[in-house]
Amino acid sequence: MDAAELEALLERHAAFWARSSVDRPLLNVSTFTPESAYELRGLDLPMADGTVLSTQDSALTPEMVDPHVIVDVQEYPRRVEAGTSGGPQRVDDLLLTRAPLVKMVWVEAVLGCQVIPKLDTGSIYSVPFLDGPEQVSRILPPENSPWLELLEETTRHLVEDSRGEYQVVQCAQRGPIDLASAVLGHSEMCFAILDKPAELRALTEVCTEAFITVVKAQEALIPPLNGGYCTGYGVWAPGTVVRTQCDVTSSLSAKMYEEHFLPFDVEICKGFDYSVIHLHSGYLHTVDVLLKEKYPTAIQVVLDTGSTPYTVHDLIPVFARILEEKPLILQGSMTPRELDEALEKLPPRGLYVSTDITEAP
Repeated sequence: MDAAELEALLERHAAFWARSSVDRPLLNVSTFTPESAYELRGLDLPMADGTVLSTQDSALTPEMVDPHVIVDVQEYPRRVEAGTSGGPQRVDDLLLTRAPLVKMVWVEAVLGCQVIPKLDTGSIYSVPFLDGPEQVSRILPPENSPWLELLEETTRHLVEDSRGEYQVVQCAQRGPIDLASAVLGHSEMCFAILDKPAELRALTEVCTEAFITVVKAQEALIPPLNGGYCTGYGVWAPGTVVRTQCDVTSSLSAKMYEEHFLPFDVEICKGFDYSVIHLHSGYLHTVDVLLKEKYPTAIQVVLDTGSTPYTVHDLIPVFARILEEKPLILQGSMTPRELDEALEKLPPRGLYVSTDITEAP
């Protein structure tokens, strides 16, 4: 992009956050193919010693990973091919982005969880290590973690590799409730809500502080673009920006989330000019709770196509309610008819739609 094209694109992104009147939403529409389903692929993870990790379910340690090597892991093939203009690249209305090894459980590792790659599915997961929330003292300061050092070095190398053509963004960071579940185990975390609420709150505060430390460490290394920063969704914000999530709310009521965990998501978001919380379309019972607060400043919903009973048609009223208060990022597979309905029935201001088009079965 030349300077004029970039300025026009960033103006549209700024309008998204401000929910200004626009002629159409931010769009990224592609055609789904089996080859594009990166999450279904196995994982070939190159090691620092020149080998490729080949032992299933064996623990990964930071000294095994060379950031100069994992930068070549092809997680998003359409997003890692550098352009030739020497300037920021785009995909439809979005900026080209890359995050440090998206599948890595960075914050869980920083907190002290063992890291296990699943080579056949291409996923990386963490192992709980606390027997109860009262063991919070076993979590070491994140600044002392070799995983944080590795993340910082990986971020530096991405910045160098990008040459400004793609925007380096925050790594995938699960939010406070997800992190508490990660270090305790899901069942233990749920029991602690009722049996040890004070201890769980103290643990969640530690997880929140680690989250903030990790995202701030990356922010310090990523150069701004025209005074702002980009999200992993490819949308630029005219200031600092953070993404959090609360997937484990699928097991909690909205009231329990509001009482025990929302304050920590708000704490994270208050430290940034703009913020996004990630939700799944099958579990939108927390939407009304999130709309009560100023923070987060935007909501992202990924469509759980086929895995939950809710269709795009069913959820249009929920999406419209979100757009009355906050910007909405809508991502996932749609049929052509579903995309048409979303664009027809949802107001364009504050709306972002990124979808892989599929044909209805």
